[in-house]
Amino acid sequence: MIAAIVALAAAATPAPQEEPGPTRAYGLSDPAPPSELRAFNPDRPSVTEGPFTVDAGHVQIELSAAEYTLARDRSRTLDALPVNLKLGLSNSMDVELLFTPYQRVEADGSVDQGFGDETLIRLKINLQGNDGQGVALGVMPYVKLPTGTGGLSNDHVEAGLILPLATDLPGGFSLGAMIEGDLVYREEKQGYGLDLIHSASISHDIAGPVSGYVEYVGLVPQGAEAGRASRYQAIASVGFVVAVRKDLLLDAGTRIGFSGEADRAVLFVGAATRF
Repeated sequence: MIAAIVALAAAATPAPQEEPGPTRAYGLSDPAPPSELRAFNPDRPSVTEGPFTVDAGHVQIELSAAEYTLARDRSRTLDALPVNLKLGLSNSMDVELLFTPYQRVEADGSVDQGFGDETLIRLKINLQGNDGQGVALGVMPYVKLPTGTGGLSNDHVEAGLILPLATDLPGGFSLGAMIEGDLVYREEKQGYGLDLIHSASISHDIAGPVSGYVEYVGLVPQGAEAGRASRYQAIASVGFVVAVRKDLLLDAGTRIGFSGEADRAVLFVGAATRF
């Protein structure tokens, strides 16, 4: 599937144009100067991750002010300030720390709240196209630490691998796509199983500093007990981004699940900036 997407994207990519970028190798002790920073390309707000890394020696912050989730079983989750902190290590590599300082889950008349369980440490490596020219590819291994408090943790380490792709399309459209494999712990099976995720996002400028995107996300649970939990999950998403300035973006959007055990709805509002 990823090969077909790459071939299609390559065929549709317009001729490259000159953009700013690093003229030599930089690192933590020798940061890229402001004049050579690449275009600002945060991963949020779509589910589809991007292949672009943070410039060496710079910090990028991507966070939601809040995310509200209504699950299929009618449980409700409020995530306050879930954040992705990124540090550029080199011209083509960054390290990322994702965590949720406060999470509140209401289910079956009970409430669990505290520090979120989804603390991730990720390494992103760009393989090509980090300057925004042609098809951009990346690889992102990660590990999840069971940091949840107040009954929110599953007490198990999990891991995964993400393969993101991005390119420009004719007519001012941009394409993002992703394949992801997650090794997750199954409470019902008392063991690990593999979730496979695929997604595609199309974005375009709307008016002035405002752009928007539509996205499809599919999740295929593997290794779970037979039943509803093993059904394919299909999710549609739409969102908007406002460029306040060159290195500050505000966003808002929603994700709607329409099959399997996908969440009924997720609402979010957030921002991304870099220094």
